[in-house]
Amino acid sequence: MPTSGPGITDIKLLFARSGNRCAFPKCSAPMALDDTLVGEVCHIKGARPGSARFDPNQAASHRHHRDNLILMCPTHHTVIDDDEDSYTVERLFQLKREHEASATTIPEDEISRIAVSLQQNVSSVGQTGGLSAHTVHAKTITLNTAPPPGSPLNERQIQAVENLWQILRRLSSEFSMVVFVDTILLPQEMNAYFTGADDMPLMDSILEFRNPQIAIAKMANAGGNEAAKERPFVSQRLWSIYFVIQAVYGRTALLLTNSFKEGQYKNWRSDNGCDQLLRAILPGHTVEHLKAMEAAGLRSAVDYLEDHFLTEAGMRKAQSA
Repeated sequence: MPTSGPGITDIKLLFARSGNRCAFPKCSAPMALDDTLVGEVCHIKGARPGSARFDPNQAASHRHHRDNLILMCPTHHTVIDDDEDSYTVERLFQLKREHEASATTIPEDEISRIAVSLQQNVSSVGQTGGLSAHTVHAKTITLNTAPPPGSPLNERQIQAVENLWQILRRLSSEFSMVVFVDTILLPQEMNAYFTGADDMPLMDSILEFRNPQIAIAKMANAGGNEAAKERPFVSQRLWSIYFVIQAVYGRTALLLTNSFKEGQYKNWRSDNGCDQLLRAILPGHTVEHLKAMEAAGLRSAVDYLEDHFLTEAGMRKAQSA
């Protein structure tokens, strides 16, 4: 009879060989932080019909075997499942081999402690869409497979969504000038400022980003360090969207820091990191459209991402992006 999920032995070996790190190239995101599980068990060949890379000829007994599983952070789980053309079965097997070959050893007690949580975390991620908005009300939030209304878990899930949304609002405030200059100025105008060809007084509004620690401080000010406690109470899709929005703010701010350091504008539109983050949530054609916008592209990107957050929370009806 086919198994419903990976066995504990397979999960232990999978985690042991992961080095407690996401298998996506150059990603150092942990699979577990102390007793909190943040990583996800991904199927290389899909677990069921309709899932990414599903192989109808694969034996049922092999679907949940460790050889068909790979550990990744929520963002990169979404990346590989939303882009099957780039992340083929063959490529994922190669990523798995390379990652496990270079992973560091994990103590046995840590393997046993985390394995049970990992065993319960095998799922797939889908795409959603919609229009942006700026308020969340508890009574309008819809939770997939939610407990009965009024139950403690249901209330905690709703509170988690509200808490994450409030952090996103504070991030918007903390990084408002990063978005503002991208909205007002063209890339060539910003480059003229960083190269010294034009004084551009407006750009003085981002002088604080000369400090490489400012982005980290702003993340903390917005409450980003507290977000992880909400992770167990929201869907992995919602958490991925939150994670990407936070990362987009942080990365675009760090690009400005590097622009000051190198004396030329480091455009987020040509940054591979920003591209991967956006593609983790948004369709490829939308990402290309945003990068083609010479002004306000960053503002539009954040609006799209926030819309996806609200759609996942049940605040907006899904639409094509």
